[in-house]
Amino acid sequence: MVDIATRKTAASRVGGGRKASDFEVDIRPDAAALRMFRSLSFTPWYALGEFVDNSISSYFQNQKALERTYGKRYTCDVRIDFDDRIGRLIVEDNAAGIARSEIPRALRTGEPPPDTSVGLNLHGVGMKAASFWWGRHLTIETWPLGDPHGWRVEIDLGAAGTRPQGTATVHQIRGRKHSGTRISVDGLWQQAPVASKTRATVAAYLPSIYRKFISVADADTGMQLAREGSHPVKLFLDGRQLSFEPPKLLRSPFWPTADGPAKGARTRLWRKPISVRLSTGKHISGWVGILDTMSRELSGFTLHYRGKGIGGVTPLHAKESNSGFRPRQIFGQAGSYRAQSYIGEFDVTALGKSITTDSTLWSPDEEQEFIDHVLEKLKDPRFDMWSMAVNFKRRKRNQVDKKNLVNASKVAATQLRNAVSGNISHDDVDEDFAENESAQPEVRFAITDQEVHTHSFGLRFSGQRERPFITLHENRTRRAHTVVVNEAHPLLDDLPPIDVNLRTLLTRVALSLTAAEVFVESPDRHLVRTKMNQILDMVHPPPDDLPE
Repeated sequence: MVDIATRKTAASRVGGGRKASDFEVDIRPDAAALRMFRSLSFTPWYALGEFVDNSISSYFQNQKALERTYGKRYTCDVRIDFDDRIGRLIVEDNAAGIARSEIPRALRTGEPPPDTSVGLNLHGVGMKAASFWWGRHLTIETWPLGDPHGWRVEIDLGAAGTRPQGTATVHQIRGRKHSGTRISVDGLWQQAPVASKTRATVAAYLPSIYRKFISVADADTGMQLAREGSHPVKLFLDGRQLSFEPPKLLRSPFWPTADGPAKGARTRLWRKPISVRLSTGKHISGWVGILDTMSRELSGFTLHYRGKGIGGVTPLHAKESNSGFRPRQIFGQAGSYRAQSYIGEFDVTALGKSITTDSTLWSPDEEQEFIDHVLEKLKDPRFDMWSMAVNFKRRKRNQVDKKNLVNASKVAATQLRNAVSGNISHDDVDEDFAENESAQPEVRFAITDQEVHTHSFGLRFSGQRERPFITLHENRTRRAHTVVVNEAHPLLDDLPPIDVNLRTLLTRVALSLTAAEVFVESPDRHLVRTKMNQILDMVHPPPDDLPE
């Protein structure tokens, strides 16, 4: 963005409220670079992460000095706040601050710190890029460790973001009790954080990205750590401390087949350490586990650079996330057992990171070599995670009894035979149920047929016991169809209470049956469904009312 040279202001020229200790920075704008910052492919959470990176790096680079000054119980606090009233972003920490001699370098784009072997700083771009991605006016206030005073500098890019001021003055300011830095960005042109949904997503992503710094539980094993100091950072968003609770991994004997565990097999934690030495000499290490509960949102691999999640980061408690790194050769098709079971973390520090710190810098050959190695380890017969992910059935944590399954089918078939024999006829059945519920559909969606007609569907669940099991109400002129499933039907009386799995099954059956009816061009298309309802009412009639 800028080429900054510093020059001490001569004491004889101090005036206009300046102190002799103040100094100027000359800014020679690069409009193309400024436009690039505004259009970088940041997400709000990774843009905020650039500020967090600086705070964490300041802590690690000055850890001994900070602990000498503030004691062994010192932790690095990073606080992110949005002031919606005036459109301001503030990020503040209690780390070591920016030394007077380092301020010019901190403002110079593309000049990394002298020591990049410690901390998360690498390119020397992050703070400037993130600041001007968020807004047009940057204020830096910093209180260096050991100094009795602090420093303040402001840079404004103009309303369009391409006309910064020619010079900026770094002012000496009053000291404070604790070292640290406060970054303020005004004139926000990124409106995302104002939206509560986006802010909630930020709150889900940030603790996942910085899990290895903020969690008091070990992300590798899910075990509670003995001391909080192992994770020395506290991260706050709008005053609320963020935390990370790693997903629980599966503990079970090995299931060689879907029938259940092998006889005498011992219970084990399904987590395997994996180390890969690529042909390029670069080293990747980490682990793969099997989730205790299958999850499309939590599955996938997370890639770390010095502890920070930079790829495949999966936010906890965020619905419909699909951000995990899921190589198809390992995870298979979306929705498969493996796609919902595998989870893992890998340190890819040796490969480097992108400027926006949200992806690792490996070549296609390096990525494929990594995938092939992980796949080989998962299929190792001595610890066969490949078979376990498919064979283990979470709904039943004990061995399936095939004999009882067959008996259950025989009982259900006998019930149908006894109820229907001598009572069923070939006559059509009229759907004469009188609708007396006004509830709105819980799910709405549309299907477009090959003739480019759009059909709108609504699905809801009823607790009206006397109604048929599945009903379909249609407005054929408007191509609108409402499906109602009776969850209080006697058919379900002897089954477990409705849970997610049973609701999923009911939804699939009801929508498949009624969609088939909608897309059959026949005046008698409803007959199969209505006949089914008649048979179900025969087999599972409502029980007599209990006497008062």
